[in-house]
Amino acid sequence: METFGEALRRLRVAARLSQAELAKAAQWSQSQVSRSEGGRFLPDEGTVTRLDQLLQARGALIKAHLVSGTSSGAGPAPDVQAPWMISDVMRQIHRSDVGHETIDQLSVMTEELCCEYAWRNADDLRRDAQQQLEYVGQLLNGPTTLREHRELMVNAGWLTLLIGCVDYDLGLPRHAESARTAAFQLGRESGHGEIVAWSFEMSAWFALTQDRLRSVAEYTEAGSKAAPGSSVVVQLAAQAAKAQARMGNRTEVERILDEGYRLLEQHQNPLRPENHFVIDPTKWDFYAMDCYRLVGDNDRASKHAREVLKLSRKPDGTERSPMRASEARLTLAVAALDSGDVEASASWAHEAFSADRRSVTHLAMLADELSEKVRELMPGDPAAKPLQEELAVFRASLPSR
Repeated sequence: METFGEALRRLRVAARLSQAELAKAAQWSQSQVSRSEGGRFLPDEGTVTRLDQLLQARGALIKAHLVSGTSSGAGPAPDVQAPWMISDVMRQIHRSDVGHETIDQLSVMTEELCCEYAWRNADDLRRDAQQQLEYVGQLLNGPTTLREHRELMVNAGWLTLLIGCVDYDLGLPRHAESARTAAFQLGRESGHGEIVAWSFEMSAWFALTQDRLRSVAEYTEAGSKAAPGSSVVVQLAAQAAKAQARMGNRTEVERILDEGYRLLEQHQNPLRPENHFVIDPTKWDFYAMDCYRLVGDNDRASKHAREVLKLSRKPDGTERSPMRASEARLTLAVAALDSGDVEASASWAHEAFSADRRSVTHLAMLADELSEKVRELMPGDPAAKPLQEELAVFRASLPSR
């Protein structure tokens, strides 16, 4: 039976973590990790439980700790300390400038910002999310309990995911990747698999819009492993289906869509379906619409597109999801072009490109796909001019940054 130190080192190496990385994630010190692996120190049960979860040991580390703790000569006796020193350490651990009320308020505000992603002005949303993240950073620099520290890191993880998405919408891919990387690290260090999974979902989205289609499957698989029981796996399935559709693999598209729908049925409707980082059943029409458009099934694509527009429209006529609505209109533009109705196609494209809230990078990809369809169906035909003009106006509006 391996000792606790041997088990810790084996699991750390398997997770590809340095002693410093493990220490940071476990809110420990590198020297304690080193001493533990060398058999010179045996941590308390709470620390062992945290390490077991971080390293996904499934109780193996806890078992090794019990064996090492009860075996004769399993490790050195702890250093003799004055009795009041333990009490002093406990006071330092529980000293905090935060409090659960602050954590609760931060969580509410963070979720509210995530719920505004679909419709709010991107620059305004990014500014507020950045300010919230800076405030969380200030709190992390002060005294907190271990639980508060983790909750603050989780809030920071969601905020950096949101900022990354908005940056990509604004046409700032390098900024977006920097935020995505930070979110991945925060998710891993706080032991929050769902944040890690969403960071992989963002990688899949980036790869999809950058024509790195074969990389999408790797990211979706990694994301599914990070949080297998959460609703993000549905979004990951959707990205995988979109990649297969762009590669022309209709059989795979059908298989993945069926699997995604099965996964979706396993989840209850969320309390805040407008939160960008939760999946609700109304999104499935949006996912399916894009896939069927790409494989040339315009009837099914148009049916889903009209449902997306219906679900996006509020009772007062405004749109709750303008970015989804823009993609639905471009889907209808492709269907109209396929049927020979260029004027209708140009009209749908004009509406799609006129939205105030839009994802520049994603919309540019869809515009390129529509342009390719024009070249395929109407090469050199002057009748295509109205649609070509709409596409030219859109491209001229894209940021140069």
